[in-house]
Amino acid sequence: MRPKKYFSFNFLFICLILLILPFKSVTIFDVPCTRLKLIGNKCLFDEECYGTNTVCRDGRCTCPTNFEEFDLDETKTVCRLDGKCECWGGSIINGVCTVPCPAGQQLYGVECTRVASWGQSCEKDIHCVDSFNSCINGQCQCSPGTHRDYNKGRCFAVCPDGNSPIQTCRRLFINDVDMLDNAATTDSCPVGYRCVTYGSPYIGHCCKIYCPYGEPDLNQSCDSGTNEELKCRPLTHFCMTLSEPGWKTSICCPKPCRDPTPVYHNGQCLSIAHRDDPCQNDLQCEGGVTMFCNFGQCECKIGFQPNNDHRFPSCEKHCELNEVSTIDRCLKTCSIR
Repeated sequence: MRPKKYFSFNFLFICLILLILPFKSVTIFDVPCTRLKLIGNKCLFDEECYGTNTVCRDGRCTCPTNFEEFDLDETKTVCRLDGKCECWGGSIINGVCTVPCPAGQQLYGVECTRVASWGQSCEKDIHCVDSFNSCINGQCQCSPGTHRDYNKGRCFAVCPDGNSPIQTCRRLFINDVDMLDNAATTDSCPVGYRCVTYGSPYIGHCCKIYCPYGEPDLNQSCDSGTNEELKCRPLTHFCMTLSEPGWKTSICCPKPCRDPTPVYHNGQCLSIAHRDDPCQNDLQCEGGVTMFCNFGQCECKIGFQPNNDHRFPSCEKHCELNEVSTIDRCLKTCSIR
């Protein structure tokens, strides 16, 4: 017979293994779940913040403009207006905090109001509870810029190009510097699509991204950490990036021209020219930033001087002794302490 200590050790060992093993879960959502945050907690989106009239501002759950934070006790903080506490977890009916709303009404902000679906009578937009609905001529209808899907019985948004979106989405990692610098996209859309949002919170629908020329290569990545064999090939493609404050998405698009004539101009593929090389237009002269095409030859622009320190003869900004040239501008030098 084995000693009791042996079984105790085995039992503890098995428990430890179960704790270490990763827990696998299956989710049907295409956006990450968020845990509700109280006032004062860190946040990314408005909908993370728990409680009536709470918003996410400067990365913290707080109260909107004209509201103040009020401590009910040591653990609970609420938003109140004009010194009056808002109805916590309920709704105001005839000036009394009541839970829940009566039949035919729905909580909107801190008050119960009548609700109406598509095709029903209404007085205000807030009465229309279906998505993409507005009160038009006394009836809940699809809002301007949206269409009605009569088979599915709902209104839906359209993409800027007029096509239908493929799914809903969320913009992720808002203002995350590391993700903006290294990730190809910071939303939940599949490759080749971008998240068109409706403002805050950052939820919207996925619309197709179009390259300026040709079709994107969805097998090539613009992520900086991707293996070299999977990265967008600079010889034939380039990473086109769409961005807004705190968000971006990139896609690998084909170049209209390739080496040794990579410059596209007026439907022609031209070669890159350096200082003193023959040229047809300014764009050939290393992009036309420091040089221009003068009578068929690349020359330095006014305010720039020849530079022979690089691989090819080029031009640099003429700077003062206490300045350093950086392409087309001068920067003041400074000492390291």
